[in-house]
Amino acid sequence: MNRFNELAQIWDLEPRRLKTVEQIFDGIQSKIKFTKEMNVADIGTGTGLLLLHIQPFVMHITGFDNSETMLTVFEEKVKKSGFENVSSKLHNADNENLPESEFDLVVSSMTFHHIENTYEYLKKVYSALKPGGEICIADLESEDGTFHSEITPDIHHFGFDKQIFEDLMEKTGFQNCETKTICYIERENKKYPIFMGYGKKKV
Repeated sequence: MNRFNELAQIWDLEPRRLKTVEQIFDGIQSKIKFTKEMNVADIGTGTGLLLLHIQPFVMHITGFDNSETMLTVFEEKVKKSGFENVSSKLHNADNENLPESEFDLVVSSMTFHHIENTYEYLKKVYSALKPGGEICIADLESEDGTFHSEITPDIHHFGFDKQIFEDLMEKTGFQNCETKTICYIERENKKYPIFMGYGKKKV
């Protein structure tokens, strides 16, 4: 059972989560010049919290997620809002590919530590981008395993070392790579830094 199916109905009720998504969006917006010609993918979209921040500024955005229930909640929100430039797709990052050469931008928020083989998936993302396409990947910096109250099988990494993640992006073929801390999540009297990794596909 995908535990995110069980969490979907209450996912948007956590104020700390909403604040973090806003900070991640601010980090993306500081790096990316959105245009109405952009086709965007959001990996691990969940209930669409990040996606719906980006939606007003782009031509189309697709949310990919492996939880049917999360996507159901997301689709209900989209239908209620009447957005016509949004779609969703059930997607297992560990064993499925993305569409080839389709996106101008790929974003992701707090998803990559759930993906088993980071490098292999970055290669899928690279293939999914058009020439000159960009990525903004936000996730936990390396932590001691206390970020999650319970260690479940879907947690494959206790965050990432920023330099190692940047090296993986460069190894994949991305250019102009950089990783920087953009915000913190406070939990149980601890502060967990969140980084954003940026890279650009060769033209």
